[in-house]
Amino acid sequence: MSSSSSGITATTVNGTTRITGLSSGLDVDGIVEQLITAEKSKKLNKLQQKEQTAEWTQEAYRSVIDDLTEFQSTYFSTTSSSSIMKASNFLKYTATSSSSAITVSSSTSATAGSHTVSVSQLATEATYASDGSISKEVQGSAEADYTSLSGESFVIALDGTSYTVDLDDVTDLDSLQDAINDAVGSTTKVTVSENSTTGYLEITAQDDSGVQKITISATDDDDDGLSELFGSDSILSNRLSTSSTLETISEQLNTALTFDTDGEFQITINGTTKSFDKETTLATMISEINDADLGATLSYNSLTGELVLTADDTGAGNTLTVADSGSGNFVSSLLSVKIDGTDAVFTIDGLKMTRSTNSVTVDGVTYTANDITDEKATVTVTQDTDGIYDLIENFVDAYNELIASINNLVDEDADSDYPPLTDDQKEDMTDDEITAWEAKAKVGLLESDSILRGVLSDLRTALIDSISGTSTTLANIGITTGDYGDNGTLEIDEDTLTAAIESDPEAIMELFTQKATSTATTSSVSGKSLGNNSVLRSLNATDLSTRYKEEGIAYRFYDILDEVISTKRDSAGNKGTLLEKAGIENDTSDTDNTLSTLIDKYEDAIDDEEDRLDELQEKLYTKYTTLETYINTMNSQLSAISSLTSSS
Repeated sequence: MSSSSSGITATTVNGTTRITGLSSGLDVDGIVEQLITAEKSKKLNKLQQKEQTAEWTQEAYRSVIDDLTEFQSTYFSTTSSSSIMKASNFLKYTATSSSSAITVSSSTSATAGSHTVSVSQLATEATYASDGSISKEVQGSAEADYTSLSGESFVIALDGTSYTVDLDDVTDLDSLQDAINDAVGSTTKVTVSENSTTGYLEITAQDDSGVQKITISATDDDDDGLSELFGSDSILSNRLSTSSTLETISEQLNTALTFDTDGEFQITINGTTKSFDKETTLATMISEINDADLGATLSYNSLTGELVLTADDTGAGNTLTVADSGSGNFVSSLLSVKIDGTDAVFTIDGLKMTRSTNSVTVDGVTYTANDITDEKATVTVTQDTDGIYDLIENFVDAYNELIASINNLVDEDADSDYPPLTDDQKEDMTDDEITAWEAKAKVGLLESDSILRGVLSDLRTALIDSISGTSTTLANIGITTGDYGDNGTLEIDEDTLTAAIESDPEAIMELFTQKATSTATTSSVSGKSLGNNSVLRSLNATDLSTRYKEEGIAYRFYDILDEVISTKRDSAGNKGTLLEKAGIENDTSDTDNTLSTLIDKYEDAIDDEEDRLDELQEKLYTKYTTLETYINTMNSQLSAISSLTSSS
């Protein structure tokens, strides 16, 4: 709020009245601003710059933590397919079969070599099946009337393909057969005949025609040709619709179902009885049986018209028992053919063996029978040299990229000419200028950082220190460090590494994946194996030294990374050293770390300094307000005296 009179401006700020104007001729606002700006440069700006530097430093550390965490999760996790801690990743084999009747795969326990395999019998499930199609053929419900067929037609569908049968020239059974033959384009697909008992028409597939499902339907609602020939209650398809109720399909079956007085029937499968109402659809019945965990699966093949109940497990010992209960006849009329399950019979390298499934594993190779073999198949197991090479090469590339990134951070020089910008400085700069300045200001934040230099040193040492119990080294397998200027990056001699993999993959595996075998002496985990990663954060210096000497490169790297990025606390209550320094998100270290504490300290100091400057500003305005008021009073008195003098 402000007001003015007699050349004086009065402004109220936070309850305090400031009087400025032309009485003194001074630019009070400008003077106060300059004085406060000078005061900011003494302390506040420096505090804000220190806070900004601490925040940038924390971000830089957290970026390194992210890189180390990704490196660890990719190459030092037992769940990662790229892990160099997993022995199985160094013992890779590829198995191939000369016959499609045999599918093969290999595990880490396989060995290179060749095997002969034959299969004389497949493992099958015990089944109860119908003896062919369970439904009646397409048939009429009344004698055919050939007298009114002019202009009429009907549709016949064979295995889903529809044809229109023109009835204009149909006058008897023979001409009807000709009309159907003309429609389907063949004389060898279906036969229309009269049932010897009823005299009604029937349509059946001819032998060896390949036709399975036959369905007839009216051409349209006004076409009476179908009803003239087959009657109004005819069976229009030789296959069931699973959406029809059991009562409906009963009339279409070769033997009708019998229901009790409640309209139900019962079936017992492997000792469990299920009841089904006649209003239940066939699809629902199938679903309920299959969802009931009865050890069997019921299915209806709409192409062949067959109903089959199949045991869930293969093998001669896996029996299937099915029976009708009460007055029902579902099993006796529809599942009349029983087939016992069989075992698979393999002959591998001359040794005959039976299995209840179609797979057998011998010496790390799994053989799966898809069919009976006419002759022996040859199975070849070869070492996957390329897979092991790629595993190691990918690790080396990732390692080189990681240490190059960290080396850049600790080797770059900070430029004191580019401190963090103050808010006042930013007001006079464009966004691009600010971005360019801050990019230079962030250089060297981790210059000569002791933690990161320690990590680099430890990783390099872990690569060259001898490993207890093995004489194999990286140099032996063609992996060496580059020149001094390369900062410890690794180089691979492709020929040497390939030859080493081919000659002794187990030695390479041990070089990377060997675990410590000694037991811990640290009281909290005494007696436990030092090779167990779960004890790592609890070990004393002596146990850590023993573990280091006995373990391979992968476990050494794991330990070094764990020391700096672990979220678990050690016996002293500390997390990884980088987390203690800078913390990470989604962890208690996010706010509980050295830099966060320092940032909080700077924030408190900044708040105190801003409060002090606010008070100083108020004091300055108070002084200048008093001065303006005094000068204004003096001016008024002089004016009055001057007025009196001039009037006399």
